[in-house]
Amino acid sequence: PPRSTLFPYTTLFRSITQRKGYFINGKFDQFKRNIPFSGFVQALRGLMGQLLSESDIVLSDWKARILAAVEGQGQVLIEVIPELSLIIGPQPAVPELSGIAAQNRFNRLFGKFIELFTTLEHSLVIFLDDLQWADSASLALLKLLMTRSEMGHLLMLGAYRDNEVSAAHPLMLTLDELREFSTSLHTLTLTPLKQDNIQQLVAESLHCSVQIASPLAQLVYHKTQGNPFFTTQFLQGLQADGWITFNDKTGNWQCDLSQIHSLALTDDVVEFIVKRLQQWPQTTQNTLAIAACLGNQFNLDTLAMVCAQSPEALTQELWPALQAGLLIPENDIYKFFQDIGEQPSTADELTIAESITAESITAESITAEPTPQLPTPHSVTASYRFLHDRVQQAAYAFIPEQQKQQTHYHIGRFLLDHIPQEKQEDHIFDIVNQLNIGRALISHAEELDQLISLNWRAGIKAKSATAHGAALNYFNIAIEV
Repeated sequence: PPRSTLFPYTTLFRSITQRKGYFINGKFDQFKRNIPFSGFVQALRGLMGQLLSESDIVLSDWKARILAAVEGQGQVLIEVIPELSLIIGPQPAVPELSGIAAQNRFNRLFGKFIELFTTLEHSLVIFLDDLQWADSASLALLKLLMTRSEMGHLLMLGAYRDNEVSAAHPLMLTLDELREFSTSLHTLTLTPLKQDNIQQLVAESLHCSVQIASPLAQLVYHKTQGNPFFTTQFLQGLQADGWITFNDKTGNWQCDLSQIHSLALTDDVVEFIVKRLQQWPQTTQNTLAIAACLGNQFNLDTLAMVCAQSPEALTQELWPALQAGLLIPENDIYKFFQDIGEQPSTADELTIAESITAESITAESITAEPTPQLPTPHSVTASYRFLHDRVQQAAYAFIPEQQKQQTHYHIGRFLLDHIPQEKQEDHIFDIVNQLNIGRALISHAEELDQLISLNWRAGIKAKSATAHGAALNYFNIAIEV
């Protein structure tokens, strides 16, 4: 794609950081709608990482500012942002409040915390993607930040799919309320690329004139209808399949339009990506399917634990997706696992990834051998994200419909059985959400009692973070079970 497509994350990020500002971003996940503040937490974890990269003097200054702002009640924020404890240290327990009192305390502390970063000296830009999947607590927090009069140099950027929301959608109701508050709110509608845009894109990609690129551009436009993501994936797919080739002798790209026209190419983006992924080894497909269950973002150690394989072996399995650009590393740690040459285990027992394609799956078919322990929330591990949620959907589609509940159930059991007891509270939402999807498969009374307890704990944790909608959902499931 042309260089201009890099604008949002390079030009914007550079212009902010050059002015000593902070740019953070988070994404709400279609499979994690019951996790309170997931997009905000993702963004604020990035902010904590930026602070921890500062010098000791600067970090000490931030610690003093934050401690002064939270007034001895920092544990309220640590419940939502565990990484904050790395900066301000362990905090004393706070009195338990309920209802409006708890909500007001959380709003006051969170507002004062964010205010620290919205000054002329250090402005703050927060980008939240896929707001159509945001939970009610996150929408309330968004409204708080955008209507708080003390909030100075703060820019909130949000993106959502207007074809997935109605006038009665919680996001749209929140935006209507913000407009009533006279908040400076601007909406930009991103329309599909026009045919001449596609022609320019194809011409620049193949280093040729618009006239020469026109026939191929028309085909691309017809298939993708101007969807930018689908357009780039479609072009890359044609090149990967050998329909667009580079002639070393002439120094030009070449394509056989008659052959491309004869291909039975789908005009559905998810189906198209599924067919691309199907060209990869079966083990890679299965690993990506399990990763999709974990969310749009996932870390290597958690995936290794769930798949009962070593991080080194899984890095090899994920390599085709990284090469194709459909999986993006969030840090450079994955490079330490490359070229090690360790192959996946050849144990007789089935792993979850292998059992996806098995005719049947039972609890006994999952390997019981020791697996890597999940790292603490503060440890450094290789992490990845899917290039686009359509890629995540395509990977998830590899799991047969009749096995989805079983797969989520076994992922939940793996997390529950292998996360140390003292660390479970930090991962309670991840554990419970997986088990809840597969709860229809649970029949043993002891395991049902355990699921009730887990949902109760998740509900209490959500309630303490004033995410009352999520708390009610967990409590209702506990009652139902």
